[in-house]
Amino acid sequence: MRTIYTIATVALMTVCSHVGAADLTHHASGNDAYISGYISAVLEMKFHLQHVPVRVRDGDVNLGDVPMAEQNAVSKALREIQGVKSVQFTQPKPLLPQSDLSQQAMPQANTGITPETQRSPNNSIGKFPIAMDTKAMEQAGVYHLPTGFLPPGRLFQPLIADPKWPTFSVAYTYYSPYHPNSLKDVIPVSIGDTIPFERGNWPDHWQWETGMQADAFAYFNMDTVHSDLQNTDFQVGGYFAVRHRNFSLLVRYYHQSSHLGDEFLIANPAYYNGLRQKISYEELNAIASIDLLHRMIRLYAGAGYLGDVAPANLGHWRFHYGAEYHGTAFYHKGTCYISPVAGIDFKNWSENNYATDISAVGGIQLSNGKPDSSKLQFLLEFYRGHSPYGQFFVNKIQYFGLGIHFYF
Repeated sequence: MRTIYTIATVALMTVCSHVGAADLTHHASGNDAYISGYISAVLEMKFHLQHVPVRVRDGDVNLGDVPMAEQNAVSKALREIQGVKSVQFTQPKPLLPQSDLSQQAMPQANTGITPETQRSPNNSIGKFPIAMDTKAMEQAGVYHLPTGFLPPGRLFQPLIADPKWPTFSVAYTYYSPYHPNSLKDVIPVSIGDTIPFERGNWPDHWQWETGMQADAFAYFNMDTVHSDLQNTDFQVGGYFAVRHRNFSLLVRYYHQSSHLGDEFLIANPAYYNGLRQKISYEELNAIASIDLLHRMIRLYAGAGYLGDVAPANLGHWRFHYGAEYHGTAFYHKGTCYISPVAGIDFKNWSENNYATDISAVGGIQLSNGKPDSSKLQFLLEFYRGHSPYGQFFVNKIQYFGLGIHFYF
């Protein structure tokens, strides 16, 4: 266990080696340069407002290009920063109607956009001309990601507390108080991700995305001589997602199959004589998500139907719901932002008489502060319920752990 904590500490120090120690004297003195940088971080992380002009003089703050709907909340948040005396806003220019925008010629040298291309339904954001992308989105307060083939980010964000969500991860878990197969010290690993193939825009700030999810979930018994592999679940399928402002929806269809490890079979010969089952199914599910309080709180819920199941009497219905907390960055340096995260996830499966399986996590997240950023998470983990690994779905387990999770 000491080794696991050492690895986690070294990894965190390596990733943020360029971060350095925070200069607390700047915060205490409240100088204008520090306040300006702090305000920019708050605007990006809490309100998702980027490139906002910030001017600070003797603690008096003047901001430009902040949407009217956000100004009260922004003002309240910034006044809590030590050293800020007042907050004022430079009113942004109102957005012109589409008919007026389409009649304004853009300079060819700067944009290469003509009135004809502005009116094209295939421009990058649908209702707004290409030259108005950033400004229009910031003023409208709309969550938009880059479009095209193999775009960065995801419209539907990962469910951080779901132990079977595709990701690159490794963890140490301690099973307590017991496990049917006498497991105590266990290392689960996951190798996979959500990969968007194409993303596009629909009218009224809707975006759509299609791609695939794939992962191999495995876990190892660390109390054996060779850290025996116990089980591996393979999951692969396609998905379609949409997003409108703070609402997102994911519909996916995937295959999962489970395979016992060779070392486990050698150590448990009874599984050769009838205990082993073929666990395989296809699942169609849909999960809806809503972000609240400037995307600090996230709620989600959905359901799935299992088809082509083996064994034939495997349950068909599964329900899935939960909540997440994504806090404002408490420290950043350059492009490295560190923020608190937490989540709780619930599942009910008809196969287990709809008993509730609970997964909870909490820790810190490292990112570059943008919605399409890759994310590295260091999480404390707790699970209580039926085993999430296919072959052992009837076993009730409970564990505590420490995990490292990475999302491209």
